[in-house]
Amino acid sequence: MDGDESMNGQVPPSGQVPLNGQLPPNGQLPPNGQLPPNGQLPPNGQFGQQPHGFRPGADPYMQWFSQQQQVYVSEMFRQQQEVLQQQQAAMQQQQRAFMEQQEQLLRNVMTRINIQVPPNPEVILDSLANNIKEFRYDPENNVTFAAWYNRYDELFANDASRLDDPAKVRLLLRKLGMSEHERYTSYILPKTAKFFSFADTVAKLTSLFETAESVISRRYRCLQIMKQPLEDYVTYACRINKACVEFELPKLSEEQFKCLVFVCGLKSEKDVEIRTRLLCRIEERAVITLELISEECQRLLNIWHDAAMIEEQVAAVQALDSKPKFSRKQFKSGPSGDRAKSGRSGPDTA
Repeated sequence: MDGDESMNGQVPPSGQVPLNGQLPPNGQLPPNGQLPPNGQLPPNGQFGQQPHGFRPGADPYMQWFSQQQQVYVSEMFRQQQEVLQQQQAAMQQQQRAFMEQQEQLLRNVMTRINIQVPPNPEVILDSLANNIKEFRYDPENNVTFAAWYNRYDELFANDASRLDDPAKVRLLLRKLGMSEHERYTSYILPKTAKFFSFADTVAKLTSLFETAESVISRRYRCLQIMKQPLEDYVTYACRINKACVEFELPKLSEEQFKCLVFVCGLKSEKDVEIRTRLLCRIEERAVITLELISEECQRLLNIWHDAAMIEEQVAAVQALDSKPKFSRKQFKSGPSGDRAKSGRSGPDTA
């Protein structure tokens, strides 16, 4: 054949077994133990160098068959490895999907376990009410609603967070004393407690049950604090700290502080009335200066001077009006008139 003669006795390195399954006429195999695809051998039947493992004198067919068997086993092993790898990958994917399903199932179970029936609000209200002391208003001892509520602020903010706003209002009013509750309900008439939110209720109670002492009075009292002889330093420091907080220093301007120091210096008995009037003036005016305070003092002195002058004039007039007055008849019937009468009557009696 022309195609076989053009190969010059060389087998192409395709490594494929002949499709017709024929062996070369001389029984010789190609160097790599494989025949050309068309099953034809070179005319001389020579393949050049013998393949590795070729045993001279052995049956060529058996050698070729052994080599093909090795190739077949290698190919089968490779294919099995690929199949095993694919199966392993599929099993890993199935295992991951199974684990995800198990995790999702576990999350659903935990969610169902954590979901509980909401408790009765009245039960929570009763439980919290047992931990709150009843409020009794005592302004003389500084027991105000603001001080009382500050003690239970965290309880209303955290522990009572599961209650709605009306329930919080009921809890708050439940802990008021009888007189305090009556005072509040009278204060908000004609409305009732249910018309106000919890924040509004706290604001109204704070305003209604606050200290009777004014801010100026607290500030004045703070500047007059002295350590008691039998008082320890810790207690003294606590009193100072509380008084300074009630002083509301951040809200005090420089001019207000000057006016307060000015008033605190008026300790004479004759300045009592001036000190009282100045404290009222500072309390009334949001903007006050030391100049206005001094002018107010002078104005009060002028008023008192004018009032004293008028009072003296009135006293003088009243003194004149209080002197005895005689009529003309009373003047004629005085001592001389009596003597005249006695002189005329003398001869008659004689």
